[in-house]
Amino acid sequence: MPASVWYPSVADVVSIHDNIVTEYTDTYAGIQDRGDIEFALNYIEDGHFGTSPETIHEKAFHLMRLLVANHPFVDGNKRTALNTTVVFYFFNGYRFVYDVEIRTILKRLGTDEQAVDEEETISYLRSHTEQLDLAGEIADWRDALIQYGLDQLTGDPSDPND
Repeated sequence: MPASVWYPSVADVVSIHDNIVTEYTDTYAGIQDRGDIEFALNYIEDGHFGTSPETIHEKAFHLMRLLVANHPFVDGNKRTALNTTVVFYFFNGYRFVYDVEIRTILKRLGTDEQAVDEEETISYLRSHTEQLDLAGEIADWRDALIQYGLDQLTGDPSDPND
């Protein structure tokens, strides 16, 4: 785990949720309980009642679990939890490459949290993440953006996201 862990803010989580609402027109906007978002973020950073998630994967599990199980939003809790977890991993130097199994995990967290085995889920998270070379990733993006800028100046309509 990196020496310094990046934690999302309430504003970050709300922004992720707002993007989901914008993308999926059948998803209702609104926060039911901002305190539930704050609790999730405080828990992964500081713990609660003498327990604290230690590893990046434990933190990711509890972030996802609390954002789904506590239903802080009117709608889109599972998608918000998943996207927030992807961002959390990324800013901490990991790529989370999930598969269809994540849907089952998220659904269980939302309907019967006790049915989700913490160790199994953490193992799933661990096996579906890969450590990133963020410096290399940023250098690649920088190079692509420089080339895009040059192409724009010369009239080549290429896209850096291709």
